[in-house]
Amino acid sequence: MKALVTGAAGFIGAALVRALRARHPQASVLAFDLVPPDGAQATATRVGDIGEPGVAAGLVDPDTTHVFHLASLVSGGAEADFERGMRVNLDATRELLEAARRAGGAPTFVFASSIAVYGGDLPDVIDDATPPSPRLSYGAHKLACEILINDYSRRGFVDGRSLRLPTVMVRPGAANTAVSGWASAIVREPLAGRDYDSPVGPGTSMACLSLARTVDAFLHAAALPGDALGADRTTLLTGIPVTARQMVDSVRRLGAGRRLGAVRFEPDERLQAIMDRLPRAVRSARAARLGFAPSASIDEIVADYLAAQDAPDATSGRAPA
Repeated sequence: MKALVTGAAGFIGAALVRALRARHPQASVLAFDLVPPDGAQATATRVGDIGEPGVAAGLVDPDTTHVFHLASLVSGGAEADFERGMRVNLDATRELLEAARRAGGAPTFVFASSIAVYGGDLPDVIDDATPPSPRLSYGAHKLACEILINDYSRRGFVDGRSLRLPTVMVRPGAANTAVSGWASAIVREPLAGRDYDSPVGPGTSMACLSLARTVDAFLHAAALPGDALGADRTTLLTGIPVTARQMVDSVRRLGAGRRLGAVRFEPDERLQAIMDRLPRAVRSARAARLGFAPSASIDEIVADYLAAQDAPDATSGRAPA
């Protein structure tokens, strides 16, 4: 295996690099991001801005067998800067696909998509039959990339598969510009003993998946034969519905004995309006049929986070169920 991981310094990317190296010790893994991937255990690293023309083209060669494309400008950032969002999310993905096409090796291409492809008047539960209709630029970029990956796969240029991710938590460290960042902060900050003002109300619901299950999903997607996916290479991953209040309650249960910070609900009108347009629950029969495992509960998600904090260099991910 010779793999490229873009976004390798990120929350999911760093964990994915560690898991690749743990499960494939002889693999060559190139970790790429804006900043050096800290402790990602890659065999090689490269730093650059994937949104700059020509950068993505230099990341794939004829020997590349796998591309895990996670680099993106997330939802809030893409809304704030339209041009940069287009360059990072859409143009760079096409350039990476073109690099794979020109290299001629038809690598397995695993793309991090998002449930941000859905929007408008949504049903209570998003499923495989729900049509995409993005209401954020980020979601529009992801949907466009899914279509490109389907076509490049049809033509035999790559062996693509796109994963529509629900909210992945719990993200450590400083928050990014994702509109869903509160869902990690509402767990992370109290467990660190810090008070947190939630920018959404207690009844706000997110479709959630743990980091461990997400890493497993990328590895499982890469291992699936292309003919198991069919012409549409996109799979929606199940995310369990969890409200902000349920997240706080889980922290109190699993954090018993710790000095916990307090959570106050102080909804931000703009963010709450965005959250109210996003899916609240996600259920995918296709994902289950293909062997992707969802998180069992919010307690499992919080427990995974606590375990990772106790062993920060441990490989994330559990064996798919």
